[in-house]
Amino acid sequence: MDKSITRNTAWMTAASVGQKIISFVYFTILARNIGAENIGKYFFALSFTTIFVVFVDLGLNNVLIREGAREKSKIQQYLSSVLFAKIFLGGLSYLGVFFVINLMGYPIETKYLVYLSGLTMLFDSLHLSIYGVLRALGNLKYEALAITGSQFLTLILGTTFLYMRLPLIYLILAFTIPSFFNVCYVGAVLYKKYQIKLKPRWDKEVIKFFGRVAVPFAMAAVFARVYSYADSILLSKLAGDVAVGWYSIPYKITYAFQFIPLALVAALYPKFSEYFASDKQKLALIYERGIKYLLLIVMPIAIGIGILAKPIILSLYTPEYLNSVLPLQILLAGLVFSYISFPIGAFLNACNRQATQTLIVFFVMILNIALNLFLIPRYGIIGAASSALAGNFVLTIWGYVVARRMTAISHRFLFKTSVQIIIAALVMGAVVYQINILSNYFIAIFAGAIVYSAMLFITRAVTAGQLKDALQIIRR
Repeated sequence: MDKSITRNTAWMTAASVGQKIISFVYFTILARNIGAENIGKYFFALSFTTIFVVFVDLGLNNVLIREGAREKSKIQQYLSSVLFAKIFLGGLSYLGVFFVINLMGYPIETKYLVYLSGLTMLFDSLHLSIYGVLRALGNLKYEALAITGSQFLTLILGTTFLYMRLPLIYLILAFTIPSFFNVCYVGAVLYKKYQIKLKPRWDKEVIKFFGRVAVPFAMAAVFARVYSYADSILLSKLAGDVAVGWYSIPYKITYAFQFIPLALVAALYPKFSEYFASDKQKLALIYERGIKYLLLIVMPIAIGIGILAKPIILSLYTPEYLNSVLPLQILLAGLVFSYISFPIGAFLNACNRQATQTLIVFFVMILNIALNLFLIPRYGIIGAASSALAGNFVLTIWGYVVARRMTAISHRFLFKTSVQIIIAALVMGAVVYQINILSNYFIAIFAGAIVYSAMLFITRAVTAGQLKDALQIIRR
């Protein structure tokens, strides 16, 4: 079992890194070649339908994985029922996409982009549930291969369409085609290896059971999705396509680093669940260490890239995106709180406080929307970035306050650790700033990495023993 977990984790981690790199390269190519206005339309279409895709799933995928892992003999029955439900929900969601985008009064080009992106949404939701069956069966290899493969196919198709100077809608098609192939690919794998068919079927008892269990998952997913993408939608309506294009750059840069806390939380969550039932002292210890390790990673990212934001934007995305610099710096500050919120959210879920976590996400979603409505008309993309920062701050602080009631957390340890890491990161930042003036940001990044590593040991934020423990957690 341990070898299986390690192998699957390695596959998914490698796939996530590969997917993020390819996605980042592809988006950079697009931004440099189609301009801020077109990248704004493109990013809006994807963001708009990404919100609606959650209504196709409504937590069914999480229940499918959990129940399928418990009763593998019923996986075919479960999958058939979920496929039936998703086809029905997918049809309703697509109608929702159609009516809402028309009610919002967008131009015909934007509508066509959204229509095609909505079709991609349906394929994505289907293949995610089919991959959920493979997760329940303990085989993540094929999902990992498809994640990287489909993103690479998008890169090839998109750059080809770009080279041929085809209309903007073809860049959305570059997502639709790989998504369709994903459904065909995983369907073939599932049938060939496990004789499980993609056969939708109405099963009243299964759908009723899944619907009841999926409610908390669905609510949390809806709130989180709206919270994550509402800024782009509101920005499009209140400030226009060019503003969305400027905002998409810092959004993509910060989003590229999200796989790090996800990977660590995947390792921590089972331990949170185990120690909540058996050992509250170890529960507190691993919670504190989880926050510490993420702070060690995110602080140099936030400070280093924040200092180098202008040369990075100018060199990668051209002077047209100069207005993206300040929003990037603001979102990087929010990234610090975003990182910490991951283990806090996992901690609350593992300690049977998932309802509380869902409530927190709901109120943060409302706060985020309200701030966007107030700040975007006044400050544009800076207002959107500030709203995201405020939302992440409230999400983290509120979750931390609730989490401390679960077990005896050492606030003194976390405060001391935070001060040590911040000092190390600030010294690194000063060095990066000076070297960037004298040379270029590539050398500044290299020098900053060396200085930060040395400062961690000087401030005793990290010791040799702690570094060994951290590597062991990452391997697990």
